[in-house]
Amino acid sequence: MRHVILSLVLCVACGGSDEDPHAIGSCEGWVDNLGNPFTGQCEAACKKPPASTGDSCDTMVQLNCMAFEFGDERGCCIADGSTIQFHECVP
Repeated sequence: MRHVILSLVLCVACGGSDEDPHAIGSCEGWVDNLGNPFTGQCEAACKKPPASTGDSCDTMVQLNCMAFEFGDERGCCIADGSTIQFHECVP
């Protein structure tokens, strides 16, 4: 019985790795165009500024944005008012 409980705990711990890129939380490390700290909210994929790879893509809201991968998704972080949102690349 102890092995069954341990297995369940490990399965639950491993199953949470696919985080929703659109879950809202506070931003960490972002600045606005004037260099002031951005104090709004970010979606999970944008919580910390992603590393720049020099790669770009087109999204539904912006063309030629700086792309990065978050889990199984590839997209860009784009400010929309007081929120930075993750927008997936379009094929």
